[in-house]
Amino acid sequence: MQSTGFDGNWQVRHLDSDEAFTPVTLPHDAMLYEPRLENAPGGTNTGWFDGRDYEYIRHFTPGEDLRDDAIILEFEGVYRLAEVFVNGRKAGSCDYGYSGFTVDITELVAIGKDNEIRVVAHNADQPNSRWYSGAGIYRPVTLWTGPREHIRFEGIGVRTISTDPARIEVTLQTTGAGSAYIEIFEGKQDTDTPASERITSKASGSMPSVASANCETDEQGNATVMLDIPNAQLWSPEHPNLYTCQVRYQAEHGETTADTASTTFGVRTLAWGERGFLINARRTILQGACIHHTNGILGAAAFPDAERRKVEELKAQGYNAIRSAHNPCSKALLDACDELGMLVLDEYIDHWYIHKTLYDYVDYFSANWRGDLAAMVSKDRNHPSVVMYSIGNEVSETAEKKGIALTRSMVDLLHTLDPSRPVTCGINIFFNFLSSIGFGVYSDKKAHKEAESEAGERPPELSREDIVPGACGFNRRKPAG
Repeated sequence: MQSTGFDGNWQVRHLDSDEAFTPVTLPHDAMLYEPRLENAPGGTNTGWFDGRDYEYIRHFTPGEDLRDDAIILEFEGVYRLAEVFVNGRKAGSCDYGYSGFTVDITELVAIGKDNEIRVVAHNADQPNSRWYSGAGIYRPVTLWTGPREHIRFEGIGVRTISTDPARIEVTLQTTGAGSAYIEIFEGKQDTDTPASERITSKASGSMPSVASANCETDEQGNATVMLDIPNAQLWSPEHPNLYTCQVRYQAEHGETTADTASTTFGVRTLAWGERGFLINARRTILQGACIHHTNGILGAAAFPDAERRKVEELKAQGYNAIRSAHNPCSKALLDACDELGMLVLDEYIDHWYIHKTLYDYVDYFSANWRGDLAAMVSKDRNHPSVVMYSIGNEVSETAEKKGIALTRSMVDLLHTLDPSRPVTCGINIFFNFLSSIGFGVYSDKKAHKEAESEAGERPPELSREDIVPGACGFNRRKPAG
C-alpha cells in the first residue's frame, strides 16, 4: 500500500471544553504545555505537570482516485486510552499508550467530501506512570491507501535462517489468494519514493536485485518462501549492513491493480547458551543503558532527529545496546539502531496485575497483553537491532504462583510469534523476596496511599479571570501581582 504522512493540519484542545482549537503538527506532546502544579497528582513521577484529557481533529478530502481503494490510518503512539472517530462514528481504539495501532476507515469516509478525523486521548486520571509520559498523539500518523485486495499492514516478515550460506525466510500475509513476486535489494529502502516506483526503477536495472522468487498465497493469504542471498553482507553492531525486501502482490480474484510493499531487514543470526550471547556465531558482550521514550525538553514527541540523536550520543560514549525502559519504542528509534548498529532489548511494560501507580495500565493489562505483545512483535520483528524481548520490569508478580504461570504464558506467546529471539524479564530478587513475605515494594494499597500523599486535595477549578491562554492554547494559571 502507499503511505502518506498525515502529521500536518491537526488541531487540539482540552476534551469537554469550550476552548478554541489550536493548530499543531504531529508528533505532539500535549502534556508538555500544561501548568506545573505544586499538588499535581503525578507529583515527582511526572515532574508536577498537570494531567488532562485531549481531543485532536483533522479534516481531509479523499480524491476520486481513492474511491475503490482501502484507506487505513496508522497511529504509532497515542497516550493513552485512545479513541478514534470518523465523521462522528467511533472507528477504533487502543488502551496501551505505547502500542501502535491501525484503523480501517474505508467504509467511513466520503470520497470527494470533507471528512473529520477526531482522536481522544485520556491522561487526566493521575498518577498513571512512574515517569514523565507525555500525552496525546506523540508519535507520527500515516495514511495508507491501496487496492482492496492487498498485502496486509506489516504483512512482510523476514527472518535469517543461516549465514553460511546466507538464507532467509520471507513470510507474507495478504487479504487472500494470489501471486507474489519477492525481490531482495542491498541497502535500506527509500521511504520517500512510492513502493511501486522503487520496484519499477530497481527492476529496470539501475539497482539489480540480489535474490528473487515467485510464490502463491493461499486462501487465507499466507505464504512462506526461502531465499539464498549470495555474498551476503551480514548485520552486526560493527557493520550494520541492511537489505530491502520488496513484494508485488496480485490478487487471484476481483482486483486488477497490483499492490506493493517493502520492509528493511538485516542478515544476522542470534544464539545464546554456555558461550554467552552470539551474533553471527561471535560472542558479543552487551554494554547497555536503559532509556525512556522522552527527548529531554522536547517531551515525549518522537521526532526522528531527536530519536536518532539519542542513539548517536550513546554510541559515541561506547554503548552497544539499549533497553527500551519500560515500553515498546518508536519506529524512528529502531530505524536509527538498525542503521547505527545499536542492539535493542525490546521491553513491553513496567507492571502486570499489581499497581505501581494508582491509574496505571493494570486495569487493562489482563484483557490486552496478548494483543499488545503481538503488536510489538509485528512492528519490531524485522529490525536486526532488536535482539531480545523483555516482558516486564521489576515485576514482583514473578514471586507468586499466578505470576509465574503468567510469565510462562507470555514467554510461550512471544516464542510462538517470533522463535528467533530470546525472552527475558526484569526481576529484582530483593523486591520478590519482600513480596513473598507480604512486604512488597509495590501493591495496590500502596499505590492508593502514594497517590493521596503526593497530591492531597485537587486544586479548585480556576475562574475565567484566573487563567490565560498557554503556548498551545491550553489554560495556565495567571501570574500573581
